Amino acid sequence: MKKSALLVAVALGALSAGANAAVYSTTFEGLNGNFLINNFGTDMPGATPTLPDADHTFNVSLTNVNGKVTIEVPVAGIYDIYAKAGSSSVIDFDGVVGPDLGVAYAANTKIGTGPLAVTGVSTSLLEFNFNGTNATTLKLDGVSQAIPYTTGSLTVTGAAATSLFGTLLGLGGFLGGAVSGTVDILYQVYQDRIDFAIDETNLVGGSFENALLVLDNMPAGTIPGKGAGDRNGIIDGTFATNGVLYAVPEPASMALLGLGMAGLAAVRRRK
Repeated sequence: MKKSALLVAVALGALSAGANAAVYSTTFEGLNGNFLINNFGTDMPGATPTLPDADHTFNVSLTNVNGKVTIEVPVAGIYDIYAKAGSSSVIDFDGVVGPDLGVAYAANTKIGTGPLAVTGVSTSLLEFNFNGTNATTLKLDGVSQAIPYTTGSLTVTGAAATSLFGTLLGLGGFLGGAVSGTVDILYQVYQDRIDFAIDETNLVGGSFENALLVLDNMPAGTIPGKGAGDRNGIIDGTFATNGVLYAVPEPASMALLGLGMAGLAAVRRRK
């Protein structure tokens, strides 16, 4: 093997090992159930809240939950976010059988880039298992926690919140723009249920709360074939999520690009 080819091969092996170790995944295994989102606007039929809402908080309750969620908490950094081929997420909020919002990825798809960071928690691996009635378990770094578990809290960057909640509830398309800043999340795990209290006070740019207000107050036909929003400050229905999100460090992507150029140079030299 020529020296140039040997160098490329060695570099590729080293990079592959490093990149694999640095990739973080969030896995949804047959996660489904009912959801209710409230406290994001005026709870009054017919009222039209002013956008943006000044409260910057809302609540999400997932009930009758089945399935598993495994979250590998990333080390703070800039990441490319990918959805694995076959991943999908749908929600039905109008009471008529069939999904109203959602997405399905036929191929591995890049869905965003941005800073990912989680603070307020030392856990590196969260494992939620809702399979079986009244059989919910939660493990933090492999250690089983007592259920109900009511002390969970963390702060995530806007990009992390977008990838997680945008995928879980299919609301990414309703965000008004790119987000930065941070989101505070308090979570409580019960049997077959998990509650979230979301505080976007420090979020800059697009807002999930305002996306929910738009959805709740949308005119008929905003989503093709769908009626108007209920305008009552509540969105509820069913959800189903399955698949994997990968957070890939951006420097690794740049290194791969550089390695590709090195390989190209080696081929040209050989010619």
